Amino acid sequence: MEQTFKRTGTGFFGIIALGILLILIGIPFVGMTIMTMMLSISGSRAALPLAVVTLVGVYLISDFAGALIAATGSGLLAAGIRSGRSLEFSTMFASGAAAITSIFGTILMPGQSFLSQENMEALSLIYRSAGLSSSEIATILNLLLYILPSLLAIWAVTGTVAAAVAVRLVNQRRKEPLKIITLGMDIRLGLLPAWIMIAALSANLIGGELPPYVQQAAVNISLFMILPYSLVGFGIFRIALRSFPMLLLAAVPLAIIFPPAMICILALSGIMDTWFDFRLRLKKYLERKTQE
Repeated sequence: MEQTFKRTGTGFFGIIALGILLILIGIPFVGMTIMTMMLSISGSRAALPLAVVTLVGVYLISDFAGALIAATGSGLLAAGIRSGRSLEFSTMFASGAAAITSIFGTILMPGQSFLSQENMEALSLIYRSAGLSSSEIATILNLLLYILPSLLAIWAVTGTVAAAVAVRLVNQRRKEPLKIITLGMDIRLGLLPAWIMIAALSANLIGGELPPYVQQAAVNISLFMILPYSLVGFGIFRIALRSFPMLLLAAVPLAIIFPPAMICILALSGIMDTWFDFRLRLKKYLERKTQE
């Protein structure tokens, strides 16, 4: 009984913590979590109307782009769950679609997105209160607009992944839980994303010889792809620590003193893992080490 209560309490507080995180990331992802749970339930007449009501609430609280992200992510997550796909597979497609939707939703209706005049004025007031001059504020805003596609994509992917985790946690506490398949597999991006990342980095190195829109696309693709490849690199590092615990003594000071270098190391490790499969090599090394 005590162990059951402990597991229940941990799950309850985990849901609360994740709910707070979802609110901090953005209301669209709170709505995505609720809508995914509703749309995943088969045979319920009230599920679809309640999901539509939730979507309207997201639109009123957030904006057009936020509602579009919530609808896209929840629709694909629910479709994947109901078709028997794994949660990891469904999350991968839902987060990719949400990233694309966040960019196109902002382009289609800039006045109902981050680019609204109200948001721009609010940012200007914040920077002005920090003591920045008008020219400095203009430079910062221009930089934000330049890398806005990658920021929107990272935001959408992070929120969708958090929503998928929240769906799994909430489902575990239901009396009649949905059949959500989780594989717990390592993140593997494949050859195509690796070549896209290499092409984007090469375009950044070439610099001014390319058209401006190509340069901007290369910068945004590079910034966005750093996130998944850093996660792959972190997975490699986690396994490497089991084999070489002393790595922690070098990694922690580097992460504290110069975080960009640590991110570059993780991202490059993630890209190279596409061909060298470091995790498999490290696992084989651990197996040989335990057998000796």
